[in-house]
Amino acid sequence: MEHSTRPNGRPPTGLSGLLAVIGPGIVVVGSVIGAGELINTPLQAASFGFVLLWAVVLSCVIKCLLQMEIGRHCVVHNRTTVEALNACPGPRVRGTSWAPLLYMAGYTISLVTSVGIIGALAGLMQAIVPASGTSPYSAAAWGAAVVALAAILLRSGAYGHLEKLVAILVGVFCAAVVLALAFIQGTSFRIQGGELLSGMRFSLGDEPRRAAFAVVSLMGALGTTANELFMYPYWLREKGYGRDLPHLAGEAWLGSARRWLRGLRIDVGFATFIATVATVAFYLLGAAVLHRQQIEPQGLAVVEEISQVFTQSQGAWSYGVFMAGAFCTLFSTLVVATAATGRMWADVLCSMKLVDRADEGAVRQTHKAVQLVYLAGMLAAFLAFQRYGAPPGRLVVAGQFFAGVFNTPLMMFGICCMALQTDARVRMRPWTAAALLASVAVIALCIAAGVAV
Repeated sequence: MEHSTRPNGRPPTGLSGLLAVIGPGIVVVGSVIGAGELINTPLQAASFGFVLLWAVVLSCVIKCLLQMEIGRHCVVHNRTTVEALNACPGPRVRGTSWAPLLYMAGYTISLVTSVGIIGALAGLMQAIVPASGTSPYSAAAWGAAVVALAAILLRSGAYGHLEKLVAILVGVFCAAVVLALAFIQGTSFRIQGGELLSGMRFSLGDEPRRAAFAVVSLMGALGTTANELFMYPYWLREKGYGRDLPHLAGEAWLGSARRWLRGLRIDVGFATFIATVATVAFYLLGAAVLHRQQIEPQGLAVVEEISQVFTQSQGAWSYGVFMAGAFCTLFSTLVVATAATGRMWADVLCSMKLVDRADEGAVRQTHKAVQLVYLAGMLAAFLAFQRYGAPPGRLVVAGQFFAGVFNTPLMMFGICCMALQTDARVRMRPWTAAALLASVAVIALCIAAGVAV
């Protein structure tokens, strides 16, 4: 596995060193910002207006502690996610705990979200290059082209290039969304202070059943989702976090671990800030533009219809800018999710002694093989769903609802188990533990209420 940290593998020191280790969190944000912020968030805003703003903010902020704790444990103990989850009590299969195996089963089901992303990308390309009766540019052809392009880009497997690409795409997207929110205040769609307050009342509005489903879906889609929490340690390892720790002991180990954790806090905090700003901005735009016009995007044209959050605030000229940005954002989500899936399954296979973890060449080949299988399976599923007319946006929402109701509770349990087993010298402080438990309780209550209503 390739690393892109400094050659000597030393922990970050000084401001420049701390800034240099920012990156893994950006990759994680890039893997959710397309499906969550670009599709799910405006879809829910179109349906419920400002009512569920509280769920958006809550989803982004409280998962920060969960991300910090899984990162802390995996960095200081030099463990992958599966190795960390193997510490959970209970039965094992070939030395691998039930927790990561059950999680991967749920993760596979939640991949319907990626099927929706392929559909959204195909619909986006159809809007840009409309198909005629004799044109080969059908939705199926565009879906295949998108998958082929992702496969080609993933062949290199270099983390450094992926990090830079995603950082640029996420930065441009977030800046564009914030500007659109500022510009909309000068139009008839301006947002009033009372509307903002109404969205922070923890209400489910006039349709509690539908709204409860939406809340659970948002819990599974926004901030650092359960799947991205699972992926985060892989990006930390490839960035080089904690590479020197296995070779140190005593005070030298403690000093280095604390410096790595300082960098980790900055990476997590920066990623949380970006995700929260972009998500809240996009939700407000969806509520102000789509909900007020009673537009609920459907079908392959879901991204084109969502483009109104830009064109209504900045003018018709922004349509092309939005569609280009939407393609880049959705495509980066597909690429990052595919790359992470290869690493997740390789980790499971290594844990089950089916792949030699010490053989880096074999591990990399496993990454690439799983990525190709994953992309081929998603393309086949897209073609099947398209035949039955399943809207991409609804596939995204459904996949993220499942992630919220199944993957999130399982990941919270695993993170709490590993947090209790983190080396006592660098374990979270009591107030952090209290905040973590409060976050878990809030997420659990939201999920329970959403399922019960």
